[in-house]
Amino acid sequence: MSSSENLSASNPSTRPNTYFIKTFGCQMNVADSERMASLMADKGLKPAKSAEDAGVILINGCTVREKAVHKALSVLGQYRHRVEHAGGAKPIVGIGGCVGQLEKDELFRSSPFIDFVFGTDAIDSLPEILHRVEHGERHVVYTDFDKSMDYSTETKVLGTKAQAFVNIMKGCDKYCTYCIVPYTRGKEKSRTIREVLDDVAGLVARGVREVTLLGQNVNSFGKGNPNSEGFEPRELHNIIGKVGPRDGEENFPQLIRAIDQDPRMASLKRIRFTSSHPLDFSDELIECYQPASNGGVERLAAHLHLPVQSGSNRVLQKMGRHHKIEQYVAQMNRLKEINPDVGISTDLIVGFPTETEEDFQETMKLLDDVGYDNIYAFAYSPRPGTRASKLPDDVPGDVKLDRLNRLLKRQLEISEQRYAARVGKTLEVLVEGEAKKQTMVTKGTAQGRVWTARTSCNRIVNFAEDSNRNLIGRLLQVKITSSTALSLRGEIVKDAGLAESEKNLPVYDPLFSSEIVG
Repeated sequence: MSSSENLSASNPSTRPNTYFIKTFGCQMNVADSERMASLMADKGLKPAKSAEDAGVILINGCTVREKAVHKALSVLGQYRHRVEHAGGAKPIVGIGGCVGQLEKDELFRSSPFIDFVFGTDAIDSLPEILHRVEHGERHVVYTDFDKSMDYSTETKVLGTKAQAFVNIMKGCDKYCTYCIVPYTRGKEKSRTIREVLDDVAGLVARGVREVTLLGQNVNSFGKGNPNSEGFEPRELHNIIGKVGPRDGEENFPQLIRAIDQDPRMASLKRIRFTSSHPLDFSDELIECYQPASNGGVERLAAHLHLPVQSGSNRVLQKMGRHHKIEQYVAQMNRLKEINPDVGISTDLIVGFPTETEEDFQETMKLLDDVGYDNIYAFAYSPRPGTRASKLPDDVPGDVKLDRLNRLLKRQLEISEQRYAARVGKTLEVLVEGEAKKQTMVTKGTAQGRVWTARTSCNRIVNFAEDSNRNLIGRLLQVKITSSTALSLRGEIVKDAGLAESEKNLPVYDPLFSSEIVG
């Protein structure tokens, strides 16, 4: 970068004062972007509405699937025009997340206009990275993993949020043959229960009403952390076998119960978590879903996302999943037995190497056996560096697409039935934001603003409300009037207007969002 192009601290007119973050991937990436935004705010930067208006452009990319990487690189290409036609005050451009961690210097070869690349463990170094770039450095790389087995952090949220994502652990030790995550997020390491409790309590004091506990495999939370405070349950059990943290270590059911029982959490309404692995989905965690009167966790949302990936035992073995489909179904049956209203979702891959039509039909059968509310299904794409990438990708692309379409079609039918069963019921929902692309018509007349909310069991509910109030973060009773295969529609129960407890809440900001690429 020439001296005329430096965004130097000696020339305040060219110092960046706005930022824009484009996020791809899972809730972990959303949490990472929230952290980036908070760090940008600490530097005095303001959010821009688009990349065209930003002085700093950050791409937080996902590498779980090939298409997600291509999407991030495609967006990066779109930003090239912004850089090349910016005149003297060119924006600073950085790319991070799993894409930055995996691709590293390769990104500079394909997109030399990028100023820096940062990995999943380097987010807190963003202010230092920007300082270096502002002073003329280019092609800065921060992708080293934190080699320490200790994991300590503090959740950062930008503004006033009703919901917060809380990282409780990071990394994964499962090494499923198709998965790149262990190579982009590193080995498993967990925060202590006491640190997480203090972190969540601080969020609740700032108005947070729902927390989502995050990790690549939250069920294995606590491994290696001594249970010095004697949290219960001390030992975990699983029909698959003895897995997860050992007796004498902290574990995930302990954390959920500790949050629920902490007196500082009085105004916390819901606890969610993602993502999970069947190997560590313990009987003790299933018991947390019982009614509180039977020993369950009162604030635990009635929803579980438990990725299974395939309904075929043969394919599961090739995927390195180390469990039988019968065991997984038994776990789901026990969960539904103790909580019939629980909403269940999963991840599925079709077209994995050597998958036959018979294998695929086992996956189709699984949809009916479990009765998922929804699924996240994808056609297999080999990820470089994984064990599965060494297998022949022998399922033709058109066969993968056909199987994916058949799977999604069947799931839509199941979802439609499950959602229709809620029509006529009154459900408690937490309002997440305004549904800008939704309209609702009653008796031929368009209603007021449409809001989108979520039930405890993770079903989306849209409803109209004709006042000018900001309803984000409000817990409302909504009567369900109609349904589709993807969502519910309803109307606020207005016997006495909004409850007094909901009237004096702060004005909440919208949540960050990400683009999920199949």
